[in-house]
Amino acid sequence: MKILVTGASGLLGTEICRQLKTVASNEVWAVDNHSRSSTIPPCDQFLTIDLNDQTAIAQLPRDFDYIYHYGAINGTKNFYERPNQVLTNNFVCDLNMFEYASEISNLKNIVYASSSEIVSDDPVSPVPEHADITIRDIHNARWSYRLAKICSENYLANSRLPYVMLRYFNVYGENSKAGHFLADQIAKIKQGKFECFGANETRSFCHVEDAIRASIYCAQTQNRALINIGNDREITIMDAAQIVASALGHNNPDWTTTPGMPGSTASRRPDISKLRSVMPDYTPMSFESGVQKSIG
Repeated sequence: MKILVTGASGLLGTEICRQLKTVASNEVWAVDNHSRSSTIPPCDQFLTIDLNDQTAIAQLPRDFDYIYHYGAINGTKNFYERPNQVLTNNFVCDLNMFEYASEISNLKNIVYASSSEIVSDDPVSPVPEHADITIRDIHNARWSYRLAKICSENYLANSRLPYVMLRYFNVYGENSKAGHFLADQIAKIKQGKFECFGANETRSFCHVEDAIRASIYCAQTQNRALINIGNDREITIMDAAQIVASALGHNNPDWTTTPGMPGSTASRRPDISKLRSVMPDYTPMSFESGVQKSIG
């Protein structure tokens, strides 16, 4: 199989390339602009491309079997600090990639990295794929990322492209970048800062190896599908922070807690019954195990 991975230097993209390259017959082309990471993942070809540049995208081959489109500006800090860039960049990149994909006649699937941000604060828990979407404050900077993902899901669902849309719920791993819970928590603890934001909020954390193993399986077995990817075990941010601290050798630190940012999600837990119906052996590791694996 010939496979294109965008956002290939990010947490998810790097792991996609790694797992795909465990199959000798896969030819993996990796694309990233290195705006947030200088990682070059396992691949056959690596290209530095800005997905806002249609001319650069046009130089790519037209014979890929699969496209994993994971290129985006991510990280909660970015949503608040540069929302217009997040909204514009992400949606333009998506449209450019969808147009490019439409020119590949034998494409089996474009796999789109969507997000649990789409269903933030849904009153139903665990939240299924097909839930009504409400936004309490349309002008909140946080929704810059969410709005781009909503528009792109709508575009794909109403296109003729073969697609699989995957909504990721709080994926983490050793390559987590700044702006995400694990990386930020580790950095603060190593500086002797035991700070926890949104301590009473809850999340369902999923290790990147589990998330991507499920993603590749869905990409190869499903079509025109929307599927939640995550772990349905929910814990508080405070408990998660303590697990990280313990893994770093701090069993009883004195924590300072601060409320989450405006619009921060009170709870986030996916309904993964659809994923389990197509992948019956899906059993994600616990957060405790995943943190130990990530920290080493």
